[in-house]
Amino acid sequence: MKKLDMNSLIKINKNFCEIRNNKLKSQLVSKGFGFNDNGVLKLDLFETFYLVENNKIKLELSKKDLQKICEKEIKDFNDKYLVFKDFRDKGYIIKDGAIFGFDFRIYEKSDKKHTHTKYVVDIKRTYKDTIIKVIKSERLANSINAKYILAIIDAENKIIKIKLERLI
Repeated sequence: MKKLDMNSLIKINKNFCEIRNNKLKSQLVSKGFGFNDNGVLKLDLFETFYLVENNKIKLELSKKDLQKICEKEIKDFNDKYLVFKDFRDKGYIIKDGAIFGFDFRIYEKSDKKHTHTKYVVDIKRTYKDTIIKVIKSERLANSINAKYILAIIDAENKIIKIKLERLI
């Protein structure tokens, strides 16, 4: 990703980072970041942390302070961020999946407009839930015409991705 226009410091507002600079908004939208809210581009905390970590935007606060906010606001932020970063580094567009009961929704790299969700992802450090939970999650993914991915983070912080889909 090219260096983005960072002429002004950006404010964070609890769960979102608000971008008002038109040039920066345009650059971020073209890369699949954020959503428009009455002319203001809002980035979620994962997107904000990713952009700060990669020196693409500057905030009024330090990266360490931003991480504290993220950890306070998002349960298991560090594990979820590992998966977010992994997909984003590969060029996928990642959005919050809570609307469907998952951690993330994943869109293909080439999707420039908001199209249908390609994958939904649950993230676990270990997966001790019953097979019933996995079956329910896969059924829910299938009902919204998406593929279900279970991302498990092992003891070395490596991500194991398992895609589940029905054969029949």
